[in-house]
Amino acid sequence: MEFWSETNWFAIQARPHQEYLGATNVAKLDIEVFLPRVHQTQAICGVPRRLIKPLFPGYFFSRFVPIVSMEAVRFCRGVLRVVGTSRFPIPLETEIIANLLERVRPDGLIHLEPRMYKPGDRVRIEQGPFEGFIGRVERETDEGRRIAILLETIQQARLLVEKSWVGLADRV
Repeated sequence: MEFWSETNWFAIQARPHQEYLGATNVAKLDIEVFLPRVHQTQAICGVPRRLIKPLFPGYFFSRFVPIVSMEAVRFCRGVLRVVGTSRFPIPLETEIIANLLERVRPDGLIHLEPRMYKPGDRVRIEQGPFEGFIGRVERETDEGRRIAILLETIQQARLLVEKSWVGLADRV
């Protein structure tokens, strides 16, 4: 219970699609807020667009003393709850936030390393019309944006898919 009167980092669950609103309103309370963001490519009307999105959709982090600020944070617009049990918020390890903060670049974003696939890697398609199919990587194309896959399930058919649509089959 000593965390109740100490300054700690907490995960805050935002209302759906209101991470920015929640983080802004908590920051207005003079409480430190961290909303890690990344570039993400998303198809809008069939056209790929680069957007800035939260790294953890639906969540942001805040550093405060629960006994002093818990109620104010909980009732900010855009905030659903402070992550914890039914009775107490759960403080995060300082190293978790420190590691994330170290990865923030001067543009304010965290740059994720793209997945690297080697020819022969066994992958499972996780999105799109061929979701669930398994195949082997042949090569990367389009400057690493897409990969050519030799499907195992359809008579050795070749398929070109978005790289973000696949994951290694061994870990699935």
